[in-house]
Amino acid sequence: MTELRVVRAHGDGTARGQQIGAALSDLIQSSVEFYHRYLDRRGVSSSTLQDLLTPYLMATESAYPEGISVLKGMSVGAMVPVLELFAINAFEELEPLLEAPEGGLLFLQRKEGYTSAPEPAHPDAAPPGFPGSIAPPTRCSSITISLPGTTLLAHNEHWLAGDSGNVAVVVDVPDGGRPAVVSPTVVCCLPAVGMNAHGAAQGIGSLTASDDTVGVPRVLVSRSALEARDRADAIRRAAVTGRAGGYGHVYAFAGGETFVIETTATQHRVHPEANVHTNHYVDPDLAAMAPAPSDGSRARFDRLTQLLEERRPTTPEDVMEILRDHGSSPQAICLHPDPAEGDEASAVMFSMVADVERGRMWVAPGTPCEQDYIEIDLPELR
Repeated sequence: MTELRVVRAHGDGTARGQQIGAALSDLIQSSVEFYHRYLDRRGVSSSTLQDLLTPYLMATESAYPEGISVLKGMSVGAMVPVLELFAINAFEELEPLLEAPEGGLLFLQRKEGYTSAPEPAHPDAAPPGFPGSIAPPTRCSSITISLPGTTLLAHNEHWLAGDSGNVAVVVDVPDGGRPAVVSPTVVCCLPAVGMNAHGAAQGIGSLTASDDTVGVPRVLVSRSALEARDRADAIRRAAVTGRAGGYGHVYAFAGGETFVIETTATQHRVHPEANVHTNHYVDPDLAAMAPAPSDGSRARFDRLTQLLEERRPTTPEDVMEILRDHGSSPQAICLHPDPAEGDEASAVMFSMVADVERGRMWVAPGTPCEQDYIEIDLPELR
């Protein structure tokens, strides 16, 4: 069994960040070391990283100053540079820049001395190399179950294998009347998936579209969206102006309401009947702005849909069995790393099941076929 730490943080942003950073300092330092290796392989210097991040950091400081305060507190508590923590929270924005071929955005930045991305072209036409020429994201699977008296949200978090083991559950209790949230998370990242004291749960799936641009990184948007009180509040938070790109926000609310919000940097759609989401747009208009779905995302989506129809799960244990499934190819729901890809392979970092009616959560740290689900004690949500 892999250890699963639970950290409870209270107070303002800086104080909570310091508590989280101090409690998880060894895991945070391990995670930062992995990203050092990732960047070193691509020849990214500290000055280049700062140039790439500065416009995203400025957008975030304006939109979510409290989020920056949390990261600054984490940097003090864990004794790591705050810019490196921000880089990990902006990884989904950095990744296409770092992987862009000659003629892509990073090439243009180096050649022309840009410190921010050029304005995107028409929403239906991606700038050269960004992001249309890179592979679409293949990270995360979420489902919801709504039955009389039972509302469940389940999520498998796919991320880079180099971060395996660098996972914890953060119980984040802000002051100022904001709701407590509980979130299993990769330790350097702000809470994104989980459950809040309003009786809502959120799963997240990576997406990319041709209007991706400089703005607030997706993780910061998802942290705000995790506090949603109801559908209207969820839409307001997920579709906030100035975001850098899009996510699939999967929601379940006590009382049985479930839905998906798909966003790009400038557009959003709400799907009230959807109960499955992976890493491609289901809305046809948004899909037209995005790369073709990956085979892995389609396979997981189809398999989840099939299992929900065949098994009709009614309990958390039923859902856990679905999250352990290996019946789809080229990507399983319970995704294990491809050894040929080393520490940059995609793999399940953790698996979560949330029962929003009862305020209960179970988390498996790692692949759920190999790790038991552990129930998290959550007095903060009662």
